Amino acid sequence: MNGAGNGDDAEAHGARADDRDGFDDGRPGDDERRIRVDLADSNDGMDADPATSPAPSTPDPNDPDPKGGPTPGPNAVRNWSILFGALAVVSFVTAAVTVATGNDVLPVAGASVVGLAFAAIAIVSSQRAPWLLEWLDAAWVEHRRYVWFSTGLFAFGIVLGVLLLFAGVNLFELVLELLEEELFPELEDEEFELTATFFIVNNTQPFLLSIVGALSVGVLTAFVMLFNGLIVGNFVAAIVGDIGFDYVIVGLAPHGIFELAALFIAAGVGFRLLYRFAERILGHREAFLTKPYLLRTTSLVVFAWLMLVLAAFVEAYITPELLEMLFAERLEALESEAQNP
Repeated sequence: MNGAGNGDDAEAHGARADDRDGFDDGRPGDDERRIRVDLADSNDGMDADPATSPAPSTPDPNDPDPKGGPTPGPNAVRNWSILFGALAVVSFVTAAVTVATGNDVLPVAGASVVGLAFAAIAIVSSQRAPWLLEWLDAAWVEHRRYVWFSTGLFAFGIVLGVLLLFAGVNLFELVLELLEEELFPELEDEEFELTATFFIVNNTQPFLLSIVGALSVGVLTAFVMLFNGLIVGNFVAAIVGDIGFDYVIVGLAPHGIFELAALFIAAGVGFRLLYRFAERILGHREAFLTKPYLLRTTSLVVFAWLMLVLAAFVEAYITPELLEMLFAERLEALESEAQNP
């Protein structure tokens, strides 16, 4: 009797243990909460092949094709080839203008190299490596919502900058005062020139900060967008009243269209990284980073940085020539008024 009783007790104890082991309280398990970086050739989550891998437990309904990853558009290769070709043309035109207006060979060589890079990507990718352009298109599909969000933050910063000017805060005058106090001695050097190298170095900093800002839960990325918008809005509002809106357009548009697009893409990548991390924490994604994601996102970041380089050459060698050609008389009149009030 005692032996049978002991056996029954053991069996009941085992059943209770099994019940506890199989109990589902609705919370993600340890494996679901673990931050995974899957760089194997086999993909999962958003980047997985739906025929071989399970989908995330609760996929984001707004994600494009959450099972198989973003799908490139039907005209992806053609559209991106045209874009790279157009960027190559702009680069070569910049090099030509630099030849006509200066004697320095380095800017001409630099702009030409950038043009050759864009042209090579357009030709080789369309003919022999269309997968590269498909990567770019897939990366754009995945990041475009975050790029538009970054653009919105920048626009909001512009509004804040204009409001600051109306409140009596003129950042343009503040910068001039800082220059007078020689806080930037390199700008006081008579031999100092605003070269493409200067703009590349200075613009690459916020570009990279916008991406790594994901590590600050997006705070740094948002700050970069808002701060740059605030500066642009305040400066533009201050200059428009003195020189005119057409001067601002010519002074910003030629290089700004490339520089701002590059910064918005970088910020979009930063926000997307943050979103993927949150998805993994919540158990909605099986891996934070995957090899396909890193490949296509890297291609998008490199493309954006090349646009940033192109913007630097345009800002250094095209924008000043346009301003001098179109507004020389107006600027001379303003200078005369300042000297003889």
